[in-house]
Amino acid sequence: MFPDTPVYIQTQETDDFAHLPNIRLLNSDFVIQESYFEDIPDNSFVVLDDFSFKPNSSKTVAKDNFLRVVNYYLRHHNIKLCLIIHNLFNNNLFTEILLAPHIFLSYSNLGYYVIR
Repeated sequence: MFPDTPVYIQTQETDDFAHLPNIRLLNSDFVIQESYFEDIPDNSFVVLDDFSFKPNSSKTVAKDNFLRVVNYYLRHHNIKLCLIIHNLFNNNLFTEILLAPHIFLSYSNLGYYVIR
C-alpha cells in the first residue's frame, strides 16, 4: 500500500491484516482525540473501521474533539485519516462531516475491501 508510510488500523478483524508488515494495530479503545494521536508519527495513515462515536462518552465532548483533530491536528502533522462507516446517520457523525472541510467522502458497498 504505502511502503514507507506507517499505517495504523483499528478493526475488529485483526487477522485480516496480520500478514501485512507495515500495519500497526490500534487498541479498540482508540478514539479521535489529540492525546491518542500524539503517539502516531507525522506522515502516517490511520484507518478506523466501523467508526462511530463511543456511546458511553459525552457526545458533545467527542464531537468537539473530532473537529479539533480533523481540522487542526491531522493537517499540522500530515496524518491521513480514513473513517470507514456503514451508516452516516446512526454513528452521530452527520453534522461533524459537514463541519470538517478536510474530509473527502466516497461511497462504496465494499468499504471493507478498501482497507485491505
